[in-house]
Amino acid sequence: MLTLRRQLPVYSPVRFASLFAGALGALGAGDPRRALRTRLAEHFGTIDLLLVDSGTSALRLAIECALEARGGDTVALPAYCCYDVATAAVGAGARIRLYDVNPATLGPDWDSLADALSAGVDAVVAVHLYGIPVDMARIAGMATSSGAIVIEDAAQGIGGEIGGRPLGSLGSLGILSFGRGKGLTGGGGGALLANDEIGRAVYGDIRDRVDAGHSGWGGLVRLAVQWLFGRPSLYGIPASLPWLGLGETYYQEPWVPRAIARGHAAALLSNWNVSFAEAEVRKRNASELSVLMGDRELKTVCTDALQAQESRLRVPMLLSAEAQVSDVMETLTRIGVVHGYPAPLDSIADVRTCLTAAATHPGATRLARDLMTVPVHSRSDPGELGSVIATVGRIGSKSGHSKWHGTGS
Repeated sequence: MLTLRRQLPVYSPVRFASLFAGALGALGAGDPRRALRTRLAEHFGTIDLLLVDSGTSALRLAIECALEARGGDTVALPAYCCYDVATAAVGAGARIRLYDVNPATLGPDWDSLADALSAGVDAVVAVHLYGIPVDMARIAGMATSSGAIVIEDAAQGIGGEIGGRPLGSLGSLGILSFGRGKGLTGGGGGALLANDEIGRAVYGDIRDRVDAGHSGWGGLVRLAVQWLFGRPSLYGIPASLPWLGLGETYYQEPWVPRAIARGHAAALLSNWNVSFAEAEVRKRNASELSVLMGDRELKTVCTDALQAQESRLRVPMLLSAEAQVSDVMETLTRIGVVHGYPAPLDSIADVRTCLTAAATHPGATRLARDLMTVPVHSRSDPGELGSVIATVGRIGSKSGHSKWHGTGS
C-alpha cells in the first residue's frame, strides 16, 4: 500500500516565485547570470568566477586548469566522498591518488594526506562532506610545501564558515553546486571561484572550454516537481517509484561542461534569501540534536577545523561496530535516515583505471559501512529524531524537543 508521508533526507527550499522567475529567465527576460555573478562575488569575496551547468563541471575545469598550470597530471582525492568528484577527475583526464578520510571528522586522515602529497600530486581536492568543514588552513600548509594547488569542493557547504569566511572561498579554487539537493538551488548549475592570485593565474582562459548554455526548461520542470513533492506529506509518492532512483548513489560518465542555464540562474537568485535562512535553521536543529545525543554510543561527526561553523546539509552519524540496523532500515528510511555513500571511490571501475597505486583506506571503508545521515531541515520532525536515537542507537531518547525549529509538515 502506498504511504504518502515520508521524511525527506535533505531539503532545499524552493519558492513558487522562484519557479516563476526561472520561467521568465528561460524565456529570455534579461540575463540573470550577470546579477548572479555579482551576488556570488560579493558573498564569497572571490577575485573571479565562472558559472557552469553543475558543480561537477566546475570541479572538472578546476582540475584541468590546476594540472596544466603545474605541468603535471595527478590529483589527490578523498577516498570517501560523492561519486561526482570521481566523475570530474576522470573527465579531466587526471591520474588519481586517493587519501584516506577520518571517520570522526570527515576530514583528511593527515598521515594519509601527507603520504599522498609526498608521493607527488599537482592538485589536492578538499571536500566539505554534508557541510562539515575540513581544516583548510592545515591542508593549504601541507599542499604549499609540496607545490600542489588546493581545490576546495564546497558543493555541500553553503552556509558554513571557517574564521568568518564562507566555505568555498578558502582554497585557491573553490567549487559550488546549485543542484536540487544542495543548500542553494536553482534546479541546476555550479560555479568555479578563483579566490587568490594562484587561483586567478590557474583560471586563465577557462571560459573558452565551456559550451554555450541553454534555457534550462528541463531542470525547471524537475524543480517544480521538487517544489510540489518536497514535503513529508507527499514525498512518499516519488519515493515509491524505483525508476526515479531517489537517494541512490551511482557514477556518472563525464560530459562536456556548459554555461549555467538562464532559467537556473534566475531561480537561484530568487531562492537566495530563503536558502541562507534554511541553513541557519539546520545549524540550530543540528545543535539541538547534539544535545539530545549527549555522551552516547551513536556519535555525530564534528569538524576539527578551528573557528568553524558547520552548515549541516545533513547530520552524519557513525554507528557503533555492534549496531544492527538491517531489520529496521525500512523504518529509518521512512523518517529520512539513510546510509552515506555506499563504497570508497576505488570501487568505481573508471577510478581504478586512473589510480597511481592501489592502497587500502580503512577510514573510507568504515564510513561506507557505518555512516548514516539524519535530516535536520525545517521540515523534519523532532519526534522522529527521538525515534532515530532510540532505534539506531538502541539507547533510549530524551524528552524535550521544544527548541526544534521547523514544521514537520
